Order: sequence, then C-alpha cells, then structure tokens
Amino acid sequence: MDTPPGRREAHKLATRAALQAAARRLFAERGYESTTAAEIARAANVAERTFYRYFDGKEELLAEDALAQIGALHDAILGRPMEETPWVAVARAMIGLARPGARGRDPGPLRLVVDLPEPLSSLRRATQRPLRRLEEAIADALLSRLSPGSVDRRRPDAQALPPAFEAQLLARLAVAVLRTAAIRHRQLETAGAPGSPGIDQLLEAAFASLAELR
Repeated sequence: MDTPPGRREAHKLATRAALQAAARRLFAERGYESTTAAEIARAANVAERTFYRYFDGKEELLAEDALAQIGALHDAILGRPMEETPWVAVARAMIGLARPGARGRDPGPLRLVVDLPEPLSSLRRATQRPLRRLEEAIADALLSRLSPGSVDRRRPDAQALPPAFEAQLLARLAVAVLRTAAIRHRQLETAGAPGSPGIDQLLEAAFASLAELR
C-alpha cells in the first residue's frame, strides 16, 4: 500500500529537520570545516545519498541556517518594547540571540558563524550578499520605530534624519559591531586559555562602548 501524500510530506519535513539539527550539533561540537556530509547523514540516521536529496552540500545547510537567523533577528527587533530607542532595540535583540541557550539546545546559526575558522567568510561562500541581507533585515525592522518626529523626541538636540536613512545607518553600524565581535571572539579562541568570554558578552561590551562614545 502506498504511503498517503500527507504522510510522505510529513516524513520529508521530519527528515530535513533531522538533518538540519544533526548539522547544527556537529558543527558546534566539531566545527564546520571538520564535519562532513556523511557524518551529518549518519547522525540523522539516514544514508548519505538521502542527505544529497535534500541538500547540495553542507554549505547549503549553513546558508539556510544563516538566512533563518536573519529572520529571527528581524523578528526579535520588532518584538522589543517600543519605548527602547532603535539602537538599544537592535543591541538587545542581537545580544539575546547570541546568548547560549537562546534557542534551546540549538547553538544557533549566529554562534555557528562566528565560531568558524574565518569569521563570516564561509557564510559569504554559502549564500549571496549575506551581510547586505542582514543590514536590510535590521533596517526594515527599525523603520517602525523611526516615524517622522521620533528622532527629535529621542535626541532633541540632533538634526532629524529621514527614517529610511537612519534605519540604514543604524543597521550598518550594528553589522559592523557583529563583525568586530566575531573577529575578536575567534582571536581569543585561537590564542588559547582563557579563551573568549562568549560572543554575547563581546557584543554587549561593544555596544556599551559605542554608547559611551556617543
């Protein structure tokens, strides 16, 4: 008897999710470069040929996770209290997603990317314009906080900027903070003990330092 279409589709979704979960776990435990497609398939209890029915390679897994994280950051910014300034909302959303356990037992794509041997370079190879997409997602989430007049309310002594321009400016600054924290995280990890305090703590310190400069 043939499997009903609904059950087949559910099985496909479950297999895909199992491969994604296995990849995240192995990437976190062994590192992205040291993990093979065959190991991911074995950890998900499927054959290697099954892996390639769902993904072209581990690069596609990385790209999908990164794009999902971009969406998660966008939603996290939108979910921040409206009384927070746009910059504070971005900082707290990004730090929250970088914290260990922020997504349950899953280390999360943000932590995966910054733990790579060359921060963000593998992501660039996996998907087109990842940083530009990240900037656009942050800017889009900020627009709701930047209605005309909101800049004057937050900074009475500052010249008002067009909302779209300010959103782009803040988004690019936030991505620069993420890149700088990622590079510092990797430098500390490769230098040996005591290692990095964690990407979340480095982000928190970087955002705080910029707030003091302002």
